Amino acid sequence: MDTSRRNRIAELGELQLATLDALRAIGEGTIYDVLECFPEKQRPRYTTVLTVLRGLEEKGLAIHRTEGRTYIFRPTEQATHVRGRLLSDVVERVFGGSPTDLVAALLNTDAVTPEVLAELRSLLDEKGDANHAEQ
Repeated sequence: MDTSRRNRIAELGELQLATLDALRAIGEGTIYDVLECFPEKQRPRYTTVLTVLRGLEEKGLAIHRTEGRTYIFRPTEQATHVRGRLLSDVVERVFGGSPTDLVAALLNTDAVTPEVLAELRSLLDEKGDANHAEQ
């Protein structure tokens, strides 16, 4: 992937991520289908979602086909890897490439409850088991 596209993906905003999540949840759909995924009180305008979807297309994260005059959008394969790329970008830019520093910073937040710690331990155990199985 060229650097300009990678940089544009790293600049996804909250509404863009929410729209992409909605599109992934429905698989494919019209702008009205995407709008229905938003809570009624936080639902953006039709034209806003259209603009966001067009921006996602420019970034290579969504494509559309037409049925008559209706656009049917769907996420691209690339869209499934967006969060991983965004996280990699954060690790590089904010934590100097250190996943350990990222996890240490996360552990120092109020979001890490005993339940979250238990989930993290389980994920780490699974990852360790998977790494041992590969060797």
